[in-house]
Amino acid sequence: MNEGIGFYLQTLSSSYFLILLSSFTVIEYSFICYFIYLILPKNNIKKLIPYIWFGFTLFAFIDFFYINKMKSFDSFASGIESIIVILLCVYYLFTQIKGSNNLMLYSTFNFWVIIAFLILFSGTLFLYLLTDSMKKDIHFQKLYFIINISFNILKNILLSVAMCMKTNDANKLKPSLPNLDEDAFFLKNS
Repeated sequence: MNEGIGFYLQTLSSSYFLILLSSFTVIEYSFICYFIYLILPKNNIKKLIPYIWFGFTLFAFIDFFYINKMKSFDSFASGIESIIVILLCVYYLFTQIKGSNNLMLYSTFNFWVIIAFLILFSGTLFLYLLTDSMKKDIHFQKLYFIINISFNILKNILLSVAMCMKTNDANKLKPSLPNLDEDAFFLKNS
């Protein structure tokens, strides 16, 4: 979600820059969908994720090349991406809370990654939708930068927590050396 920098660089109106920015949206969405696909339990929604991914990717390309005609930031595609990711995150949390197999949901790295995505995309949803129509307003540009950077920092903090949780889980699974007792190796003279 580096569109904050992109917002200011967009004044260059370079078609290469706009292609890079739009492809970033599709690549970001692809990785998030793949992550959610991996962590969801097997059910009908998991089977739908590849179709949702394909539909959004097709929509993003149609929007960029035919509707938007490579003229400005893909705010509508970013808004749709945000809505889909929010819905998938809420669905994941719902399935985890509904299932009684995980009483300490917050102790898993999946939870923190999903919360990071949920907060980032819900915090910047309307910001991205308004970007195209408000890009010439100086006050909006300042607010855009502050809001976007704030939510990206919060996302990075939560992803750091998730990485720490993953490290802790890996440390718990490490095989430990057995407690060696000297008596097992030395014969006693009795």
